Amino acid sequence: MPKKYYLKYGGIRFTAKVPPQDINRFVQKLPEEKSSLYEVAKELADKGLIEIHQGEFSSIDQDMLPYQR
Repeated sequence: MPKKYYLKYGGIRFTAKVPPQDINRFVQKLPEEKSSLYEVAKELADKGLIEIHQGEFSSIDQDMLPYQR
């Protein structure tokens, strides 16, 4: 089963359906107008590169967990 990830600044949970290199290549080719994280994630989902899991949201920054109490 593919690993689920969260968009770091959006909190939306998603699963990559292709290797990270394919996602990076796709994002690099997007026009500059697609600058918001929401627009990029929607494009990736629309093209079938990721699956966004509706209703699964977290605003927790995993990198900051050791500093939170």
